[in-house]
Amino acid sequence: MRKAGVWSSIVVMLFSGIFLYQSMKVDYEGPLGFGPGFFPLWLSVILLVLSIFYFVLSLKEDIHIRDIFPKGRSLHDFLFIILSMILFVLLLERTGFVIAGTLSLILLLFRTFKWYHSIWISIGITAVVFFIFAKLLAIPLPVNALGW
Repeated sequence: MRKAGVWSSIVVMLFSGIFLYQSMKVDYEGPLGFGPGFFPLWLSVILLVLSIFYFVLSLKEDIHIRDIFPKGRSLHDFLFIILSMILFVLLLERTGFVIAGTLSLILLLFRTFKWYHSIWISIGITAVVFFIFAKLLAIPLPVNALGW
């Protein structure tokens, strides 16, 4: 059985089942209403139901796994994005969010924009995201020795 839709729906069903099981361990209600388990529970239920529907529909399709993977330039772009994400993860703990994010965005943008535009766009986006999450929302992000 080499149908792509069937296998992808099975994978999504497994993940949503695991998330559903884990979300039941978290409080559904809190002191002010909905608790931290409300959103993950319903999201996993919806995802599970949709993946079951997709599984049934995929049994009728004839799309094979080899037909859905990108080829040529698209494959090159896909691999470049994956490598940029891996670089971000590897640099995050060592250099902090700002430097890792900026370098990853520069790599993603330099093929589309001029090099100096890529640098300024990357710095700007990373700084705004860092400010919103670290300062306004007080969510701890990995930082370097300089605090960014």
